Amino acid sequence: MGPLPSSMVAAVATSAAAGKNPWLPLGVIFLLAAPSSVPSFLMNEDLHRQLHGLAPVEVLWTLGAIFGVLALADSLADKIGFIEKWLVPISTAWRPFAGVACATIIGVAAARDGSLPEVVAEPEVVEASLLVGGSVVGLTIGVSALFTWIATMGKTGTRLLLAMVPIPGLRLAHSFVDDFFAFGATVAGIAFGDTFLVPFLLAVYLAVGLVTGPLLTRLTFIHLKIGWALLRKGRRAATGERAGPPEPPSWVRAYAAENGLDGATILPSYVFRAPEVGRCRAGHLILGRDRTVFLTRVMFRPRALVVEEDRLSRVGYADTTTNRVVTLVSRLASGALGEVHVYLFPALEEEVTTALEAGLDGFVRVRVESPSARAALPGFADRERSVRFQPSEKAGSLRLQGILTIAAAIIGGVLSGGVFVPIGTGYFASPFWRRGLIGWLLSGYLSLCVLGTMGIGWPAAVLYASLLNAVALRDLTRNALKARVDGFVDRRAWLPIVASRVWVPAVGLADEADRWTADAEERPSDGSWRAIMQVVATA
Repeated sequence: MGPLPSSMVAAVATSAAAGKNPWLPLGVIFLLAAPSSVPSFLMNEDLHRQLHGLAPVEVLWTLGAIFGVLALADSLADKIGFIEKWLVPISTAWRPFAGVACATIIGVAAARDGSLPEVVAEPEVVEASLLVGGSVVGLTIGVSALFTWIATMGKTGTRLLLAMVPIPGLRLAHSFVDDFFAFGATVAGIAFGDTFLVPFLLAVYLAVGLVTGPLLTRLTFIHLKIGWALLRKGRRAATGERAGPPEPPSWVRAYAAENGLDGATILPSYVFRAPEVGRCRAGHLILGRDRTVFLTRVMFRPRALVVEEDRLSRVGYADTTTNRVVTLVSRLASGALGEVHVYLFPALEEEVTTALEAGLDGFVRVRVESPSARAALPGFADRERSVRFQPSEKAGSLRLQGILTIAAAIIGGVLSGGVFVPIGTGYFASPFWRRGLIGWLLSGYLSLCVLGTMGIGWPAAVLYASLLNAVALRDLTRNALKARVDGFVDRRAWLPIVASRVWVPAVGLADEADRWTADAEERPSDGSWRAIMQVVATA
């Protein structure tokens, strides 16, 4: 036994695995504990003896079968889009309990076996021995709960970040990675818990988790609210209930009353980054007559990003394949323009559009490609003299970029037998050529992984290369759409948000011809490479 009890290491590892798939570690534990013996590379001999004596063999087999079926069902549901959308926020609630259950089972089994460290030398001091044993079990459960929290927040928070990249296969690949992590962490903990490597990897995981955990916890909270909003949206769609924003909580109503925002339009929303409020905050977007506010709570105290009406230069609305986004562009104290993207929680489209029209009553809706809409964008005025912002002509041909990306991946993959699949070749025909270099470096790294594993890593390398090429193609598509609609290219923009509806203050209307009319063509905010290529070709 190493410096830590192998049972404690196993409990912590399986609890971390439960944060990804709550049933898999329980199923593996009981299925491996049921036989009279198992190979040591599947389960540590001491741990197997402890777990095998925990209950009758029939009970162990039954529990293993039940949890195994549940693990398989959870894994399959996690990979079906319309189920996964509802499952992830809900399943977050039971993952911590599964992690604590894993730690409790292993801890109790170890305590019953009497294999805990003999910190009490005299066997006749029974009470002290029980106290020490119970303390170790309690400590094991506490540490395991911390690892379960980190793993759960990592899974759910990462899912929300992946939602910003509208590629269906990306979240599917993430689901497979979670399954691999859950199975690998479980086997590593119960089979190699007495080695130095597993505790070291757990320590690294803990260090990373303590840094990223608070941020991912906020993302998880946002994901839970998205799940609740989806339930509300589904109920309203099924019952035909009158569309309208939900009733804001009491603390939001109190803030609105205290700050003269009675009667303002209030929409549930969240931000990934915004001045004054920080990163990854859920709250409410308040559209008042004289100001626009994003209101959230930090340490249970309201905190607001307030944009006064005389500083608000533009409001954009984008309906992408994964999100609805309201972009606020305001004049900063320095005189420059700054923008904040506010993401709306899921709701019926009629609710959102009606609320926006009502909240922006004093603004004028303009055509998205009009000079009035473009003049209020950060970077548009600097496109002729800036290195970062460039005219739309510099965007290049989206058709050529797409063909280069796809053809290079196919030709390179076929000629190399899948060992080297070029990533993001189309970037070389765009202002984002540095991303092309990074893509090819990633291709080289994946090739080394395939060669270093003697071909075992080939399927994973091909899958990653294919997904990254899809991401690159979507990035090129969105940047081409931005160049077509907004009239310039932002070389730092990654999957930029392009508005399909734009409002400006009355003083910002440069020409009556810029005003939006019902017969005007509405540009999409997102779409496939082929669809956007047709839109861009109309320029």
